[in-house]
Amino acid sequence: MAIDLHVHTTHSDGSYSPSELIDLAAQYDVDTLSVTDHDVISGIEEAAERGRQTGIRVIPGTELSIDYPLSGSAHLHLLGLYIDIHNPVLIKALQNLRLARRERAKEIIERLKRLNIDIRFDDLELRKRGESIGRPHIAKLLVEMKIVKSIKEAFQKYIGRSGPAFVPKKKLNLEQAIELIHQAKGLALIAHPVSLGAADKSELFKYLDEFRAAGLDGVEAYYSYHSEEFTQTLIEYARKNGMAISGGTDFHGDAKPDIKPAVGTGNLIIPAEVVEQLDAYYQKLY
Repeated sequence: MAIDLHVHTTHSDGSYSPSELIDLAAQYDVDTLSVTDHDVISGIEEAAERGRQTGIRVIPGTELSIDYPLSGSAHLHLLGLYIDIHNPVLIKALQNLRLARRERAKEIIERLKRLNIDIRFDDLELRKRGESIGRPHIAKLLVEMKIVKSIKEAFQKYIGRSGPAFVPKKKLNLEQAIELIHQAKGLALIAHPVSLGAADKSELFKYLDEFRAAGLDGVEAYYSYHSEEFTQTLIEYARKNGMAISGGTDFHGDAKPDIKPAVGTGNLIIPAEVVEQLDAYYQKLY
């Protein structure tokens, strides 16, 4: 059996509905999975229900983008695992972020119109399958309109970080995000630390020390694009500092077609012990 504690559905920027995702995960012999959609928790109940039907344990989660000074394309994301999806503070905060995503989509559309690409927000609303509009929904519409040939091209040419229609995303700061996750009785873990863009171990540890001082619970050591050496470095840091260790693929479907559930790009192995120690860490904390 396999585990995957970082996957996305149509409720943010994935291409599979929660039920479809669970069915796909079953094909990869996944027995424990965490749905971690960006800034939303609306797909978790559907995933959990389908998980009960198929024998897959679903750990509730979310992924938050963090406002943190990093250079170039480097970025900081925070995973909240084991969260209480009925926590009113969490629900309100995510509602605000979802509204911000909606306004961001409108601004992207306006910028595309200035490039003589006539997209209507209503058309986007009709095509989205989940509750939160993201850039992949706009990219799919651009493909349908034959403006681009692929989602990848849409990002590269128009809506990616260096594209003319790019609009920055509203983000929480690190302390706010960790506090929010803890309010909802969840574990706060750094997602895909490779995205921090650390030049060496010294810089990586500097970041992690700062995050730990802010209340971070752990790190996503096992990840689709982590080398074995980088994974081991993260594991050693976490163990030395009494932190939790997680692992996931960051599966999206069409937006990241090279990544599959549980196995990432094909050779990812997340040990079953990861879930056992996360459960133990959670029980100890709460």
